[in-house]
Amino acid sequence: MFRLCVLLFIVSSLFAAERPFVPRSAVVTFGAEEMRNPWNPLDDAGPNVRMNQDTFGRRQNEITMAAWIQDPRVVMGGSNDYRNVDASGGFYVSTDGGYTFADALVTRGPIGVFEAAGDPVAAIDRDGRLWATHIAFDRTTDDGGLYSQYSDDFGQTWSGPLAIAEHINAPGADFEDKPYACCDLSLTSPYLNRHYVSWTRFYASGPSPIFVSHYTGGATPYSTPVQVSESNACQFSCPATGPNGEVYVVFVDYWTARIKVDKSLDGGNTWGADVIVSQVWDLWGQANPCGSFRTPSYPMIACDISGGPRHGWVYVCWVTYNGTDPDVMISHSTDQGATWSTPARVDDGPAGTWQWWQWLAVHPESGDVGVGWLDRRDDPSGCLYLPYATVSTDGITFAPSFPLSTVQCNPTVTNFLGDYNGATFRHGNSFYYGWVDTRNDTGDAYSAWYRLNPPAPQNLVVSAVGNDARLDWNAVESATYQIWYTTDPQGAFATLAGATSDTFFFDTNAFASDAQRFYVVKAVAE
Repeated sequence: MFRLCVLLFIVSSLFAAERPFVPRSAVVTFGAEEMRNPWNPLDDAGPNVRMNQDTFGRRQNEITMAAWIQDPRVVMGGSNDYRNVDASGGFYVSTDGGYTFADALVTRGPIGVFEAAGDPVAAIDRDGRLWATHIAFDRTTDDGGLYSQYSDDFGQTWSGPLAIAEHINAPGADFEDKPYACCDLSLTSPYLNRHYVSWTRFYASGPSPIFVSHYTGGATPYSTPVQVSESNACQFSCPATGPNGEVYVVFVDYWTARIKVDKSLDGGNTWGADVIVSQVWDLWGQANPCGSFRTPSYPMIACDISGGPRHGWVYVCWVTYNGTDPDVMISHSTDQGATWSTPARVDDGPAGTWQWWQWLAVHPESGDVGVGWLDRRDDPSGCLYLPYATVSTDGITFAPSFPLSTVQCNPTVTNFLGDYNGATFRHGNSFYYGWVDTRNDTGDAYSAWYRLNPPAPQNLVVSAVGNDARLDWNAVESATYQIWYTTDPQGAFATLAGATSDTFFFDTNAFASDAQRFYVVKAVAE
C-alpha cells in the first residue's frame, strides 16, 4: 500500500594639504523572516552557473551583469579574464535564462595594439543590442584607451572596438580608468537606447576627475568627453538614467570622503552641481581578517523607471566601515537627486562579520530593488565567503537576506579578486547577482538568480498508474518547471526534472521501493 502526497509551495516571501590617495584600477596593478540558510531546493533560487567557459585554471574576477528587458532568456556577464595569461575583457552570454553561458568576446581592444585590458562593463539596450565596455592598456608604456564594442545578434558577432578615449604612441599620456556604463531603457525618454559611459581620467599631472561620454553612431562614435565632477580627486563612478532622459552619475570624492551625485537633463551634455549623498568610511585600508585582496568602497546608482508608485526614485548603494566591520548601506532620492534620505543598512549580517562588494539593481518594470554582496557570516573563522542577496518591494524595507550558494569561497587562493561584483534584474522579476567564485581555482565568474514571489503551478494532481506516478498541473506565466520529491517532508528533496516545459511528468517506478512520496512542482522563468 502506498500513499500519494502533494505539496504546493509558494515563495512569498578640500581642505587638505596634499592630494588624497585615489586608487587606480587593480587590473592595472595586478598582472600575470524566512532565512534561506542552509539552502534547500524549495527556495526559488537558480543554480550557480560558471559564466566563463575556459578550463585553463586562470582567474576571472571583477564581475559585471546585464539582462535584456524584453526577454528573460538573454543575460550577459563579464569579467577581467586571464585565460590568455594577462588580463582581457571577457564577456559571456546566455540565451536560456542564465542556465548556461557561452564565451562571447575576449578582447584587448584594437587587435595587436595593447598588452592587456580589463574593467569590463556589460549593458543591453531595449532593442537587445549588447554593449561590452572596457579599458585597454600597456604595462610597459603609457599607451591606453577606453573602448566599447556592440553585438546585434546576442554575442555571435561584434563590432570593432569603438574608441571613447584613446592614447597610442603617447608617452606621458593620461590614463582612462574604471568605467561603468548603462543604456537608457525608458520609453518616455528622448534618448531611448543611448549608451552612456562614465569613468575616471587620471591626468599625468595628478588630478583625477570623472568624465562622461555617450554613443552617437557617427564617424566619431562617442561624444566629446565632458567632466562631471567638480572635485579633481575622484574614482568609482557609475551612471544611471531616469524616466525622462535624466542622467545621473555617482562617484567617491576622496578630498572630502563623500559619495556624490551629479545630474544632466540634456542627455549628458551639461551637468549641474555635485550633491552629497553620504559620508563614507572606506573599507580600503582597514585590516582584512583573511586574504590580501583589495577592498575598495564604491557606490553604485539605479533609478526606477517602472511607472509605479516610486517612479523616478533614485537609489545609491555602497559599503562603509562602521569601526569594526563593513556594512551595506542605501539611500534614496525622491526629487531627482536634489536631496537624499538618511542612509539605511541593507544587510542583516551579525555584528563583527564582513559584508562587502555590493551591487544594486532596480527592476525596470516592477520597481523592486535588489542588492547582492559577498558575506562572511557563515564561516566561524571569518574568512570564507558566500554571495548573499535581498529584495525590497517598497524601496525602503528589505526582506531577510539569503545565500545564493552553498559553496564557501576561499579568498586566500589569490591576491586579487577584482574590485567589484555586479547585479541586474531580468524580465520576469528574477534578480541576478554575479560574483568571483574560487571553488575551482583562483577565481571564476559565477552568477545565480533569485525570483521574488514566483507563481506556483496550480491544481497539481498526482495519479497512480501501477508503480508509476503521473503529475499534472495547470500552466502559469513561466513555461519552465522543476519537479522535486522526497519520502519525508521534513527531509531533503531530490530533483526529478531540472527544467521541463511540459505540464505533466511521469515518475517511473516511483512506488517500486517507496511506500509514499511527496512532490513539489516549481515554476521558474524561461
